[in-house]
Amino acid sequence: MPIASLLTPSMVARYTAAGYWGSMTLADYLDFHAAYTPDRLAVVDAKSRITFADLKRATERVALAMIGMGIRPGDRVGLQTPNWVEYFYVRLACARIGAIVVPQIFSVREHEIEMALAGTRAVAFFFCARFHEVDYVAMVERLRPRLPALRHWVAMAGEAPGYPHLDSLLADPIETRTPVESLQAFHPGANDVDILMSTSGSTGKPKLVLRTPNIFLTLGHHIVERARLGRDDVVLAVAPINQGTGYSVVMVAALIAGCRNVLLDRFEADAAIELIAQEKVTVAVGVPTHMIKMMNSPRAGAVDTGSLRLFYHAGAPLAPDAAAEFARLFDCRLMEAYGALDGGTPVHTHLDDPGERTFHTVGTACAGMELRIVGEDGRVLPPGQEGEVVYRGPNCAVGLWEDPNHAFDAEGWFTSGDLGVLDAAGYLRIVGRKKNIIIRGGQNISPREVEDALIAHPKIQDVAIVKMPDPVMGEKACAFVVPRAGQTVAVQDCLDFLTERHFAKYKAPERVEMLAEFPLLPNGKVDRKALEAQILRLVNEGR
Repeated sequence: MPIASLLTPSMVARYTAAGYWGSMTLADYLDFHAAYTPDRLAVVDAKSRITFADLKRATERVALAMIGMGIRPGDRVGLQTPNWVEYFYVRLACARIGAIVVPQIFSVREHEIEMALAGTRAVAFFFCARFHEVDYVAMVERLRPRLPALRHWVAMAGEAPGYPHLDSLLADPIETRTPVESLQAFHPGANDVDILMSTSGSTGKPKLVLRTPNIFLTLGHHIVERARLGRDDVVLAVAPINQGTGYSVVMVAALIAGCRNVLLDRFEADAAIELIAQEKVTVAVGVPTHMIKMMNSPRAGAVDTGSLRLFYHAGAPLAPDAAAEFARLFDCRLMEAYGALDGGTPVHTHLDDPGERTFHTVGTACAGMELRIVGEDGRVLPPGQEGEVVYRGPNCAVGLWEDPNHAFDAEGWFTSGDLGVLDAAGYLRIVGRKKNIIIRGGQNISPREVEDALIAHPKIQDVAIVKMPDPVMGEKACAFVVPRAGQTVAVQDCLDFLTERHFAKYKAPERVEMLAEFPLLPNGKVDRKALEAQILRLVNEGR
């Protein structure tokens, strides 16, 4: 059954006729490179070095095994790994048979995973058994009784007694019993929804964003063109490859261009710098937090990173001074992208933009992407005037999974909630954000989701989560709380309470301010701007 989305026949016809959308999928690009350059390295991680031919064979075996399990086009498949080659195996196997992958970053726990898998009615979950002392098998044991419809639990990378293991699927020459050609019967269309990525929304519950092969491939081509990616490039995944920024560059753009991907499974600044030197990395992709930590590393300047020509970043604002310093310290160009996972990526800077453009703007509209700045009345504003950023085009998402609460209007324009200014040359500068979302090191935190949990804390009478500035993470969450009579609330109280409820650690507030009562707006709602101004003043005063 087709997935309900905002995709229409007229959109397909328009973007296909314009040349933005075609018939290929990610698996088709892999097959192309495996056919013409089979022995070139495709993926390097901490455990293995995989050629395009190896990658093709592995993804075919996993795809055939999935068919044998009864997984069919349109079925949802959960997938949680760090930056490992196993992500490629499962993701591209799903691309071969039209299964819809539901990726989860390794830092989330069962609270987030259960919502995603239950909400999408997933039939399978591929999980890493253990990573950096986290026992994911124990987590799965707790999840299984709560997800009775999920039929297949497959472990990766680590001991998981009693569970099927991905290594066994990879070692089984299933193609000698079931011909690889049989996969063609399950080959999806390029306009079929094939991935559901999670992003936090202002309503508290994470949103699951609908995207097709054509949508991400269009974005990938934009990146290839503006970054001038080629098969001689070596791309380092500093950001998680199962999230928007890392996925767009590493999983999509690099696969289009036939680059070698180098995967850093857990970010450490020293390790990232060492990998650039060891693997002769030419392009790295991450978020501003990664860049700031790399600049502060004692390895910066101590090892030869001369191969690095470009650092591509997105996911959060980067201060112009920090951007200029990173470019100087690592002697490389920077590229920035602006967009939203539930919307699209309307603009990028260009590889050859001068510093004034690179450090102070987020670039110009990509081919096929329409961009406007509108006022409160919806009127399109001229260059130089501040208003809300709205856009539409061929790399935009097509709605949310079983959720009408999307931000697209009837004509397909995405209302971003961000405030921006376009200059006369079409360069966009972001000046603020209307949306109530905290972006911590490129990861979104929904204040509503955290508030809904903390309000049940026995010490807390009321709570409001707001953003506070941070020189490394960009933003962090601050909890303003009205404590119950005679109680004192500390950061550790909040962290312990959320950890017990299996929230990801990054969502916990990192500062608590206690108030007798909250400032209110005339309509009785909490005045969040007043709270944000208060924490900003305290931070600036060093208190």
